[in-house]
Amino acid sequence: MRLTPILVLLCVALPACEIDNTLGKDPDPTDKFDTSSDWEAPVDTSDTGEDTDTGGGTIEDPVCGSQFFAGSAIPQDDECYAESPEVGTFTPVVEWERMAFTMGNASSSSCMMQPIVCPLTDDDADGDIDENDIADVVIITYSPGVVRALDGSNGDELWAGTNSGIQITGGAACGDIDNDGYVEIVGATSGGVVVYDHEGNEEWSTSSCSGAMDGTSDSPSIHDIDADGTPEVIIGSCIMDNSGSVLGKGNKGWGSSSNVGSAGVTADFDLDGELEVVAGNAAYDIDGNSVWTNSESDGYPAIGNFDSDNFPEVAVTGDAQMRVLDDDGSKLCSAAIPGASSSYGGPPTVADFDGDGEAEIGVAANSTYTVFESDCSVLWQYTGTTDPSSGNTGSSVFDFEGDGVADVVYADEHWVWVFDGADGSVKMQDANHSNNTWLEYPTIADITGDDSADIAVCNTAGSWGTKTGVTVFGDADASWRPGRRIWNQHGYSITNVEDDGSIPAGEDPNWLSYNNYRSGDLTPGEGYSGPDVEVTIDDVCTDECGGGKSTGNLVVWLSVSNAGFTDVEDDFDVEIWSLSGAGFSVIHTERWTSTVSAGTKTDAIEVRIEDVPTPIENLFAFVDGGNTAGLGVIDECHETNNEVVWQDSALCY
Repeated sequence: MRLTPILVLLCVALPACEIDNTLGKDPDPTDKFDTSSDWEAPVDTSDTGEDTDTGGGTIEDPVCGSQFFAGSAIPQDDECYAESPEVGTFTPVVEWERMAFTMGNASSSSCMMQPIVCPLTDDDADGDIDENDIADVVIITYSPGVVRALDGSNGDELWAGTNSGIQITGGAACGDIDNDGYVEIVGATSGGVVVYDHEGNEEWSTSSCSGAMDGTSDSPSIHDIDADGTPEVIIGSCIMDNSGSVLGKGNKGWGSSSNVGSAGVTADFDLDGELEVVAGNAAYDIDGNSVWTNSESDGYPAIGNFDSDNFPEVAVTGDAQMRVLDDDGSKLCSAAIPGASSSYGGPPTVADFDGDGEAEIGVAANSTYTVFESDCSVLWQYTGTTDPSSGNTGSSVFDFEGDGVADVVYADEHWVWVFDGADGSVKMQDANHSNNTWLEYPTIADITGDDSADIAVCNTAGSWGTKTGVTVFGDADASWRPGRRIWNQHGYSITNVEDDGSIPAGEDPNWLSYNNYRSGDLTPGEGYSGPDVEVTIDDVCTDECGGGKSTGNLVVWLSVSNAGFTDVEDDFDVEIWSLSGAGFSVIHTERWTSTVSAGTKTDAIEVRIEDVPTPIENLFAFVDGGNTAGLGVIDECHETNNEVVWQDSALCY
């Protein structure tokens, strides 16, 4: 935590504050003193030749004179400019579907899971498998349970993995868990997980997670929880290393309602760089120890930022209720899910549905889809979906046309729906689908490799229809905005996996960069011309510090530049840090309140800081939170150029 001491700002020059227009002039003589007051002649404080300052930095006659550093135009960074995307059409068509299989057990063809998408083959023949290759689709079919990999371009079978313990209605995840440059596939089993390599060879399995998972419809996930460069595997509240050894089990919730399955997620609640495993009523560290618990029932969680701080909140659904928890697990609000009965209500989706700049929460139930505001009030509700068998399905969101609205994609027993995120109006109701439904939801990614997003949805045959396997929808004009070529797990957020399937160490908080969950919408980084602020220390005067004193005074001249293409009009902080005998600490915070126009460097401001602990080895200036993305208030195209150092070996000794 940064602790900012209270310091004295004696002079601030243009442009961040007004300058007294009497500066440098002799004011009206009548203002010098009031003849009716108890005024006394000033005491002579001229230098007697003796140093009476035994430690403090205050100097009666400042010797650092004023300077002026004029602003100027600067080159703009082309990387900070993006053409606004052309608004596409919305003409969904079936790109391909795979309903029957020859590999593995051919009788296993129905699918009741959320398809995952990741690169499995070297399509461009460059010797590696990464984001430049066409994505592939992985599903689990039943009965028996078979893990199937399909070519994303056309649905051709790549391989099939069988294991007697595979959950027939469970989920899968993909990611490079052993850092060999290739993704692995993690499938849910009745007591843990089974892991296949990218070619379908079984690597390991475990049944050691019983008691910390549902066992019927669980969705595994992959994260580097302790940010050590080696990912962990999670199912329910069971945490394993990348070889299957159990590191810990949470003993309260595991991310499940009283209906079925589990869908636990992760978040960094204290922003210390390490993740916590999140259930509906608890959060755990890597060893399964409780970080917080509450008295609520368990439920399906999702992560978002629903208030003004930088810490994440949790949306939880299940048992016909939706609630929002603060970062310490305390309940902020709750509401009944319209149309949900008994234990129903599917895993929540977080997105800015209506384009107002704030995140909302989408939830499916038996016959409704509802979008809640962050205060648990209802934004809109659509009534007319059909899911009486479970009322437990999830949803995903994406801005297909580039019009700034996150459309909802949801599949019930009979139809694949797309709702306009702003008002819930129906944009698509497609009958190329049937499913008995559990926790699954449609996946959105560039599956076919045409730089236009696609929708993948699983199918089951029965009284609700005849479809099996998986169906992939796209746009007839290939005009939908580009999606990523990966969507690697049920508890997906954009920053939990890299484009090539590697798992990041020190995962960037998605709620601070995109603030969505189970969303593929990259809108904040595309079609947007943004600012890019930097700070400059133009000069430092040290004439009033040093000489062996314990403190001294500094005068610093600061300017801010904006190499982007959008003016910065919001107020932001510029911090001055010192590295001294007292350590690395903030010695002054300047609130910048003037507009920083695109393509300009401002006039410097003059900041005088008294009683700075010495000796000082270096000075630093941080603008808008420094190089840590999410700490500031400005959405920049570059977040890693916000710090500068002034190095001077003779600075205040």
